[in-house]
Amino acid sequence: MVCGVGREPSQWVKAPPPIQGKIQHMKGAVGQFWLPEILGSSPRLEQDNEIARSLHAAMRVSAAAFAGFVWSLTCKQACFPHDVEICTGRSQPHCVHHSFVLQQDSSHTLYGIALRVWSRADEKRAETIRDLRKRTETDYFESTDETYWIPYCLSFLSRYPLYNLLGDYLRGMWIHWNKATNLFHAEEVSRILSFPAPRLNDLVRIDMKDYALCYQFPSSPTGFQNFSMWPLFMCLSIPNIVGVVEAAVSPTRRIVFTSHYPAMLTIAAETVRFCVRVYEWSGLYVPVVHSRHVKELVQEPGPYILGVTAECRTLFTAPADALVIDLDRNFVLTSSPPTALTPRQRTKMINRLTQALSGEIAPSGVPQHLRSAYGGGKLIPAGQIIVMRGEVESIQDPDWWNQDAVMSVMDHVCEKLVRLVEHDMLLTRH
Repeated sequence: MVCGVGREPSQWVKAPPPIQGKIQHMKGAVGQFWLPEILGSSPRLEQDNEIARSLHAAMRVSAAAFAGFVWSLTCKQACFPHDVEICTGRSQPHCVHHSFVLQQDSSHTLYGIALRVWSRADEKRAETIRDLRKRTETDYFESTDETYWIPYCLSFLSRYPLYNLLGDYLRGMWIHWNKATNLFHAEEVSRILSFPAPRLNDLVRIDMKDYALCYQFPSSPTGFQNFSMWPLFMCLSIPNIVGVVEAAVSPTRRIVFTSHYPAMLTIAAETVRFCVRVYEWSGLYVPVVHSRHVKELVQEPGPYILGVTAECRTLFTAPADALVIDLDRNFVLTSSPPTALTPRQRTKMINRLTQALSGEIAPSGVPQHLRSAYGGGKLIPAGQIIVMRGEVESIQDPDWWNQDAVMSVMDHVCEKLVRLVEHDMLLTRH
């Protein structure tokens, strides 16, 4: 799917402002947000098949009912969590990518990968933007050599959480067919949309300049993990991670992640869900929340895991018992810390995780590959590659990362926590 603003500026629709607070614009952005539209997709809606109908239903409105509260999130909102911002500047803004989840219930979930690319505005659209700025910006100084950049979002939807596979696949196809990441042409987009979507058990190969992306898609829709957990351990200290895991198995279980990088939000949320896998976490789950839904979702009375961009932090006040986790600064804010573990148990879990990672890891922030889609203007793949010549940079697990040891600690502690929580709930009922 491709979404963004349409060809004719006269058809662009201004996005309504948030109920409270203000969304921080990205650097160089025009002081206005526009609503994104679906500009093309494959399969098309007019194709009479089950895939087309289900995908378009997800694109247009994915409703999730929880505790009597019904929210809706369209795929285009997940691609543009702040709606569309147009930027000005001599150089093109960074292309970024992120994953997202559209969840109706535990058995009806779609997983998405989004890649935001930029197109230089033609003179007609640039003139429209200049006219708007004259009317709305008191300090605007007109310059005829201004370059305006308009974002477009390419995305894949899947019934399976293939984050690394589809992330590399989408970014690889874009740089392969387009040859340059700073241009946006309908012809290249059409080629990507017409390419048959990979299916379970497919072997996919995309030949690049010096290497080939190679993926064996899983044979089963369940029982696999297709994302790296270690980025969360680069963002948060082990004591903070223990607190988040403890909160995830507590009765209220309300967690809000924040970051300037949407790609980190879903990775953090998925990592926490995987850490408490023995508990089979359930509740409201929106790893990337659109700005217009932030305030109401944060006030939900039941358990949730939400992801909110840092630009939207002023739009909500978290409940006292919620954990607000700043992934960029290794900071956890709450008025009511979780109490599922005793101080002695908490210290023991921190020590065991530290041993599993061969020592305390100093948080250094969101990894670079989650900040930009193309590091240094090139694709740095996270998945399997075949190197044909030279040396090819790819994303590797840090030397200190030992997932088996970490998950052994997590499973052991979570099993105990689940039994304690269930015992306390049983006592409460009686």
